[in-house]
Amino acid sequence: MKILLTNLPKEKSAIQWVTPKYFMPDKSKYIPLGLISLATNIPKKYEVKILDSSNRNLSIDETIEKIEKERPDILGLSVGTFKAYQMTQVLKKTSAPYKVVGGAHATNNAEQILKQGADAVFVGQLADIDFAESIEKQPKGIIYCKTKINDIKFPDRSSIDNEYYYANGNLFKSNKRISMFSGVGCPNHCRFCDVQTKVVQRKNPEQVLEEMIYLKSIGARSIHIYEDNFNTDEDYLKQICDEIDKRDFHSEWSGRGQAKMSLETAKMLSDRGFKRIHVGIESLHDPTLRWFKKPQNYKTIKKFCDTMNKEHIDMVGFFIVGAPTETKDYRNSMARMIKDLGIKYPLFSILQPLPNTEYYNDLLKDGTYKTDFWGDFIKNPTPDFMLPFPYGEQKWKEDADFVQSLIGEFKR
Repeated sequence: MKILLTNLPKEKSAIQWVTPKYFMPDKSKYIPLGLISLATNIPKKYEVKILDSSNRNLSIDETIEKIEKERPDILGLSVGTFKAYQMTQVLKKTSAPYKVVGGAHATNNAEQILKQGADAVFVGQLADIDFAESIEKQPKGIIYCKTKINDIKFPDRSSIDNEYYYANGNLFKSNKRISMFSGVGCPNHCRFCDVQTKVVQRKNPEQVLEEMIYLKSIGARSIHIYEDNFNTDEDYLKQICDEIDKRDFHSEWSGRGQAKMSLETAKMLSDRGFKRIHVGIESLHDPTLRWFKKPQNYKTIKKFCDTMNKEHIDMVGFFIVGAPTETKDYRNSMARMIKDLGIKYPLFSILQPLPNTEYYNDLLKDGTYKTDFWGDFIKNPTPDFMLPFPYGEQKWKEDADFVQSLIGEFKR
């Protein structure tokens, strides 16, 4: 039995209001960890192939052509809502006898996806064991997944071209940087965030180190912990550091988390090769942070930045522009404040009402949006969908121009 696992092309995606390409160059690739993890946890008796349509810059037609050429018995699609149109085209135009869909888009839209041509939709944080167990019986409908993170093997990269995925040209010297994940889920409830999984699951520290050692053995010289919020439990970080000491492991590494860390923990990480944290700061304006429902304020952000700077940990800071609470004074001082905090790599985007977020639902409730644009798109996906800006063309231009001015302040 042949199984083909694929993500979807970038072509015809819904439009994200993100930072311009200077900060996200084409050379930057995101290794398809979810697909590799699924493949790793499928029994060896099956033939499994991965098609990375996104990073290989395939068109929709090229993706369909490659799928048809492989003639898989099972076709598995990993889908985010911004690629719902591509999903419908692949489901409609491929002939695999059993087509299944998983990923973030499946969480709230399983019934709709079934109507659009999927035989089964896997809903849940992780689907590795559930998918492997479905191969023989090929159940139809919605599969509610029960896979636990410590019951799965970490992704085996031997089936992919690792050299292709080493990060290059993305803000900082990459030094053969490659990603892994240590957990899923974020306990915070930020108003704008579409991370729908609020139950946190984390790998055992021993398994985290096993994977880090493995990545170093295949050539990685910088390892990035790609997780929704990796530093919400400082005791867990201590356990990882204990494993680093126990295994006498030496490598540069980094992680993605929140703007909160004790000096003791920061020193512990820095002493063990931790070089950089990617952190969702979003704003330096307290009324806006409260509106975002971020569990932080300017005082705690400054304390965090002081701690990172003291321990020589670089910060990639994510900032969102366009909240209705922003003031002219804050905008005028924002660039200076970022520089004063020592944030080396700030990334900027315009506040976008993402589907299934509190922010988007509030715009529907208060009548700002008189049409459920995301709901209509999910039912009938169209190419290059662009969500209307909620506050009019003039405000859109002001926000876009402001983002460009910020980029000009920090462009290297």
